[in-house]
Amino acid sequence: MDYRKVIAESWRTTQKSKNLILWFGFIPSLLTTTVGVGYIGYQFFSFKKSYLFDEANESFFNDVFTFIWEFISTHVSWTAPLIVAVIIFFILYIIFPTLAKASAIQAIARKKNNQKSGVGVGMRYGIMSFLPLFEYHLLIKTFALFSILIEMSFVIRNLGLEIFQFLLPIFILLMIISFLLTLLFTYTDFFIVIDDQGVFKSIKKSARLVIMHWKHTFLITILMILIGIRIIIQAVMVFLIPAIVVLITGYIATIAVPVTGVIIGGIAGFIALILAAYLNGIVDVFSYTVWTHTFLEISSEKEVSAREVFKDDIGEHGDHNYSGHKNLS
Repeated sequence: MDYRKVIAESWRTTQKSKNLILWFGFIPSLLTTTVGVGYIGYQFFSFKKSYLFDEANESFFNDVFTFIWEFISTHVSWTAPLIVAVIIFFILYIIFPTLAKASAIQAIARKKNNQKSGVGVGMRYGIMSFLPLFEYHLLIKTFALFSILIEMSFVIRNLGLEIFQFLLPIFILLMIISFLLTLLFTYTDFFIVIDDQGVFKSIKKSARLVIMHWKHTFLITILMILIGIRIIIQAVMVFLIPAIVVLITGYIATIAVPVTGVIIGGIAGFIALILAAYLNGIVDVFSYTVWTHTFLEISSEKEVSAREVFKDDIGEHGDHNYSGHKNLS
């Protein structure tokens, strides 16, 4: 496999796929980044009000609940529309990123194989594999690195440093297992979406494909680095957006009308959110393209069984001839 060719071709394809970036990159990234900003903001203030940094009698969760209740009590007419908007947002957050990934993989794979492609085609076939892919994503979230970090933050904030130190070796072990499983399950999404396989059958085939093509570890490492860069960019933006809002709002509030500071801070935060979502959308589509092209190439290679018999004669290029092939997939 020519790694440079795969990556270069994937980047060219990504640059020409503006519609894919918009629908299957930017929009789902906007949803996930917004939730990420809210979650990181909650974690920041929760730690700030915990015993680690403050002696507050009430938790930040209690402050949030009190604020929501007071807002509902004061603005009764806004309650129903806001609740509906929040419900719609979270339904989209739960469903659309997975659907967008399935649709993007379908569109990219069909374009790679010179079939009719595009947003509509990808969405039509992506819907067909949405449910098993959604089931798989729910399954892997139980041992995902982000889930482990959430558990660690809960322990250190609520159970104390001593218990956290006691459980730290277990968390480290879980992180190692999470990394290994993530590596073995690299191609599960593609077996589900492209080959229409079941969840557990796709997991088994992905692990086999990774093991049998261990020489491609270099490419897998590059792809993991790409995903790591995407995560780093998102993490920086997630931390940066609330920081921009807080700093601008606080600064302007000291020199002008507080309402003006809130408006300007909100505009700055919204611009930063859009920029972060767009950059993440590009990286997402590029990553999908690299993985899809890699999967299509290595899954179509033939596996030689130990039972196959090599002939004694040597070909004109110096290669041993053998009979029989077995398809890996």
